[in-house]
Amino acid sequence: MQERGSPWVADWPEPEEYEADPLRVWQARAHLPKLAGVPHGATNEWMRRHAWQWPLDPLFVVKWTASLVMGTGYALLVYPLATPLLGAVGPVCGALVVVAMGASVVTSSIDPQAREAQGAQRDLFYQQQWGTPVVDSVHMCRVCCVRVQKETRHCKRCNKCVARMDHHCRWLNTCIGARNYVWFFTSLCLAVVALSAVLAVSLYIVYVSAKEQARFVALVTTDIAVNGRMPAAAVTVLCVLAVYTVAATVSLVMVVMLLALHVRLCVQGTTTIEYDARRERENGLRSPEFIPMRPVGLRGRSSTGVEPGLLQKSVAAVRLFVARTVHKDSAYEPISMV
Repeated sequence: MQERGSPWVADWPEPEEYEADPLRVWQARAHLPKLAGVPHGATNEWMRRHAWQWPLDPLFVVKWTASLVMGTGYALLVYPLATPLLGAVGPVCGALVVVAMGASVVTSSIDPQAREAQGAQRDLFYQQQWGTPVVDSVHMCRVCCVRVQKETRHCKRCNKCVARMDHHCRWLNTCIGARNYVWFFTSLCLAVVALSAVLAVSLYIVYVSAKEQARFVALVTTDIAVNGRMPAAAVTVLCVLAVYTVAATVSLVMVVMLLALHVRLCVQGTTTIEYDARRERENGLRSPEFIPMRPVGLRGRSSTGVEPGLLQKSVAAVRLFVARTVHKDSAYEPISMV
């Protein structure tokens, strides 16, 4: 006699892998917020290790496209004109451009993840929401399931905890924290020096074209000026050089403003995230996330309300810079929640 199946057996298929918690077997895994640079439909398993990991942020692509265009323009346009006029200045400026771009590559390649969160078992069911911090009031990350340091924050774009997180830089497609802040600050300084040198050389070539027209024409073409008018080839080169000079000027202004902001943040003893949150609170706007403010350096004053002197500000800025750049091990062992 053939046996019949038990009538109480469920009709739905059983899951391939059972979780540790049987109540979560049928719970859907959480998806990351829809942000630029985050894969569509990614879960808490995904994490950005470095800036070159796909998908790339659109601003990161724009930044490197502009950098390559500026570098190629210098190599093909400015350098051939600067070498006969300024000698060794042309190769030196080219070397500065290469070093500045190299520092940017290193900054984007370093993984700023906090050490206590590396290799931690993640909560695949915690739903992250833009505007709600992932690290709670007792410094426990709800995604990485470990206890982190006080200044560690969980970045929703990279989906990982970053030690002493300053901000997420979309232009570099990575977070800026304790592990790569020194390279970030160095890359800004090198970019200012390189762009200043390139702009100075470009302006000098434009000056030569205006004051010594015959000399400029001789550098560009074998044709000679007729009735004081430049040949068409010389005019074309001068127009392209003018556009390149304007682009270098705009780039230099943007980088100088960013560098000045970070020097100000070091003097005030705060981070980019705290600075933006303070500005939104002062303007009566809602902060995207609740950021606990520090008692020192919010308005350029100490916790006692006395304006610190220049020496105190300088010492505080140096101490903060060293603290951001030198990563120390956690003072306690990570505590797993699962």
